[in-house]
Amino acid sequence: MSSRTLILSALAGVGAIAAANALSKPSKTQSIAAGMRSQLDDLNSAAHPVQNRRDTLLDRTELMESAKKRKPWNMTYAEREALSKE
Repeated sequence: MSSRTLILSALAGVGAIAAANALSKPSKTQSIAAGMRSQLDDLNSAAHPVQNRRDTLLDRTELMESAKKRKPWNMTYAEREALSKE
């Protein structure tokens, strides 16, 4: 075999491997869609506070009260005093 034929066959082999590799990988749009789907699954896996659809601000009163029960250092001094008197 001549060197020209050998070089051409080597280039064809490298090209075939590159083409097979490119075809076997998922496209970027598929991976982006899978990432968005997993984010939505994570978002929907936990319960969220109920909010009136007409409200633009979330009512944080219940959230703050539950946080203060779990973490007493979030209470003000007056709240701690009122709790200790009960």
